[in-house]
Amino acid sequence: MYKIIQDPVNGPVKIEGLFSEIVDSRYFQRLRYIKQLGLCNLVFPGANHTRFEHSVGAMFMAHELSESLGVKDEIPAIAALLHDIGHMPFSHGLENEFYGLYGKVHEDMTKDVILGKGPYGDSTIPDILEKYGYNPGEIAEVATGSSKKYPLYSTMVSGPIDVDEIDYLRRDALFCGVTMGQIDYKRLFNTLIVEGTDLVGVEKSIPTIESIIITRILMFNTVYFHKTCRIAQKMLGYAYLENNEKNSDDMKMTDYQFINKLEHGNSSELVRSIMNRNLFKVAYRGAYTEESTSNINSLLQDFQEHEYIVDIIPPLYFAGSSRIKNYAKVHYRGKMENINNVSSMAMALSGEMENKQLIVSASEKSYDKIRKLLNGI
Repeated sequence: MYKIIQDPVNGPVKIEGLFSEIVDSRYFQRLRYIKQLGLCNLVFPGANHTRFEHSVGAMFMAHELSESLGVKDEIPAIAALLHDIGHMPFSHGLENEFYGLYGKVHEDMTKDVILGKGPYGDSTIPDILEKYGYNPGEIAEVATGSSKKYPLYSTMVSGPIDVDEIDYLRRDALFCGVTMGQIDYKRLFNTLIVEGTDLVGVEKSIPTIESIIITRILMFNTVYFHKTCRIAQKMLGYAYLENNEKNSDDMKMTDYQFINKLEHGNSSELVRSIMNRNLFKVAYRGAYTEESTSNINSLLQDFQEHEYIVDIIPPLYFAGSSRIKNYAKVHYRGKMENINNVSSMAMALSGEMENKQLIVSASEKSYDKIRKLLNGI
């Protein structure tokens, strides 16, 4: 018996059999209560979409790409459906804090859910996969982009051109109400070819690949690294680190369960401020340098911890071609080339995320003092 999921981005999505059983499972249903963009809805009110619909959308994209490439195996679609099943509360918003406390990122937890390990020992996903003849370990590797047995499938789910990103860019743009994210994925899929373990574009693929690079950079600048989104997420991180009752089971919670826990802990006042959108305000903004960061940290050392946030946007870890993902391969005039070598637009954008700002925000209590102190720099 099949089901129809009405997706506002992709239209009706039909699921049955294994896919239906995975969607109905406990840990997949949990994704209904994990916001795709964490606290970005405090800036973009429509950004209330969740990891649930994105995962369904990624599965749909994987079916579409598989059909265009002539891939008969359902492993890419299964892996795409499961690729975010281990996301912690508020998605990427708290990933640094969780990693610092428990040494885990969401890909690690995704593997645990698919394998039924660690805090996810009660996961039914392994049984569902085995029931339909699939190896949970192999699916986990494809879902996290690390499969040596199925490298092409890993690339389809997580690569320079992948179904995960094509779905989330289009979906996030729609729900944030920003005028970008218009990616002609059907044209792209119909112009991609497989060479070895790589997805390679032909010459007519270049404009669509360029549109993905442009959309990616615009979405990071406009939405993902929006200063107020970052402030809210940093404040939530502070609230969690202030809480004395830390437990690795926190990573299994929904957004609502997580906030409820913090509201009844040591960080209740800070959490209420976030929920009421009483956020820290920007007290200083300037170009990032190591020297300026060091100077500012020295000037602020007499203020209490969690009275201010020193943030670098884009973050220092967000650098290089692996982050911009401008290394897609294309056939151009008889040779296979990196997109940067044949697209002046891609080349021009390659250094866009290297321009970093240093932003200091402060609580209402300390704002005037910090602003006055730093504006003299």
